Amino acid sequence: MFISNIYKLMAIFPTMTLKNLPMKKVLILFLTIVPYCIIAQENSIEKVVLEFKYFKSADTEYRIDYKKNELTCIMKYQIHKNRDTILFNKTYKFTNEQFEKLKRELAQDIPNSIVKKSELVLDGGGFVINYYRKNKKSSKLIVSNPSRESEKYIQEFKKIDNFFDFAYSVVTDSSGIETLDETYRPYFTGLPIRKISENPLEYKIWGNISGNSKWENNLIPFLENLPKDKCVIIDCNNQLSYAWQEDILKLYIIKNSNLRFANNSYLKYTRESLLEFRENFKKYQRDEEKLNELKRYTTYYLYTSDPEGIDKWLELPESLISTRVEEYRETCR
Repeated sequence: MFISNIYKLMAIFPTMTLKNLPMKKVLILFLTIVPYCIIAQENSIEKVVLEFKYFKSADTEYRIDYKKNELTCIMKYQIHKNRDTILFNKTYKFTNEQFEKLKRELAQDIPNSIVKKSELVLDGGGFVINYYRKNKKSSKLIVSNPSRESEKYIQEFKKIDNFFDFAYSVVTDSSGIETLDETYRPYFTGLPIRKISENPLEYKIWGNISGNSKWENNLIPFLENLPKDKCVIIDCNNQLSYAWQEDILKLYIIKNSNLRFANNSYLKYTRESLLEFRENFKKYQRDEEKLNELKRYTTYYLYTSDPEGIDKWLELPESLISTRVEEYRETCR
């Protein structure tokens, strides 16, 4: 490292070589370069720690050790000052290739002391990027309540997005990924869906999707653009709203599409509601007042949109209604 830094500095003088310099000048040049190289080495970053805090959520901390090529992920609740309850703590190895892009990004605009950027927002959150140098000195960037829409935080979000790209390439176990998801949720924009595997083709909804199919979002276009000639697993991870699960039932499940939706706990209650509704619907066919009362419930429109399809679905064994991801993986291969 030391010698390479000398050659980098020599490159500043392209016409100057050791051969055409008198020994005295070589010595002077050498003595000029040496202190610079020593200072640069002592000032080099050895570790970066990213801390994330969000209102009513567990704190997370990610330690990147440059020397050991290790990423340590920690999730904790602070119960008292200087006393934490650790929910998750695991260290992962990474390669220089995996770290290359993030390392370049973290090297941009390193603060020399404590730098703060913030917006006044009630019950907000934020993150801190701590830099630790070889000479034991440290500095940090503190960002509170940043907004994606503000140009003020473009560079900060670039660092954060690059960090999560890096972390998701390193962390592969489910507990670690859930920790990353929990941290990333407040800073993420877009559809919270991640591809899990190619064979079988599997996706996971890792963040909450509220509303229903009438809302403006990209869930239906995403589902419509998936391959239709093969089995595709969608792990809903219980992240879809009740209304969304009813729409998924109506648009895909009862039509026996190639999409296999797993972990939809609300479907159990939808099934119970439909069974009760079907019984009342048949009972009150000739009672207009009772029928009008039934129309007040969304179950009415769900059932009457495709009575034949819903009936077939209701006749399936309950075990097939709540099929687990692992079972779908076996049948979709």
